[in-house]
Amino acid sequence: MELKKKTILIISNEPWGDIWYSKHNWAYELSKNNIVYFINPSGRWRLKDVFKNKITTTNYSKSLKILSYKNRLPFTRFKILFNLNEKIIFNSLNKYLKDNKEIIFWTFDPYRLITPNKINILFSIYFIADKYQIPREEILISNVDYIFSVSKQLTKDIKNKNVLNLSHAIAETEFITDKKVDDRFILYIGNIDYRLDYQLIEKLLQEFKDEKFLFIGKISIIKDKSFEKIFIDKRFVNIEYKEPIHFKELKNYIALAKVCLAPMKKEVHGNSINHHKLLQYLALGKPVLSAKFDDYKNNGLLIEYKNNKEAVGKLQELMKKSEDEEIINKRINFAKQYLYSSLIIKIQDFV
Repeated sequence: MELKKKTILIISNEPWGDIWYSKHNWAYELSKNNIVYFINPSGRWRLKDVFKNKITTTNYSKSLKILSYKNRLPFTRFKILFNLNEKIIFNSLNKYLKDNKEIIFWTFDPYRLITPNKINILFSIYFIADKYQIPREEILISNVDYIFSVSKQLTKDIKNKNVLNLSHAIAETEFITDKKVDDRFILYIGNIDYRLDYQLIEKLLQEFKDEKFLFIGKISIIKDKSFEKIFIDKRFVNIEYKEPIHFKELKNYIALAKVCLAPMKKEVHGNSINHHKLLQYLALGKPVLSAKFDDYKNNGLLIEYKNNKEAVGKLQELMKKSEDEEIINKRINFAKQYLYSSLIIKIQDFV
């Protein structure tokens, strides 16, 4: 089926904003040939929401609309209230979308709207971009027509379903920078949260005092001594932190990075699965110092380390020499395999 001139509902567990994850990028790319409604998470319930049955939209563009609603009922962790609330929301969506034809239900969110058969649609898709493994996800999987994912690791236990493993995707514009940043640095982009190895980051800051480190992303405060030293006490003068910037501007910083980092803590559930930032780094041919990722195993594209000592040694090697054009081009060509336009063709063939 051709993904053109359809109405596509993208259900996201992250609201629309400058920070774009897979769901935001897919919504943007699909809106080039379709009408897309990006459905924000419902947000915190308030008493007045019981009396509201309003769906609101704002326009990002003529073909991409941001849709918001509120849960009508509280305590939706309880099955009876959750099911009733879902029924109310789906009824509202059906009324709101009654004039739309050929609707595709495309969800990234296993926490809500898990019974897409309650809405008038052509078919339903659950796109798995992270490791959840919660009871509601099992219900959602049983209720959708197709499963897409960014990694085979996420779908290896799913049986009797139409599964398409796609990897993350990247836009053609991510291979071209708009402007140059004034400085050079060692770069990390992404959430700064419990998934990062702060002991390693502290070690790198200590060992490479003459290098500037730049971290761009949303900070979540966590209880970790190294995290506190770096981001609360600000003991290191060679690290700069920037608040999240619009996704489409990140490439301008990646372009000037000496080395890009993916210092994920290997003990954290799901951390070794393919990350979107890796594709962003590789699209501009950058060397990536990283923990081991299952989907990049033995392909030579990432500079992987087993422990903190090895990470320091490999970064020292990287900083001493210039890279060959061959490995730079290899990274770029690898990323080009995963253009949205190419993956959309795969999806069309699959459905």
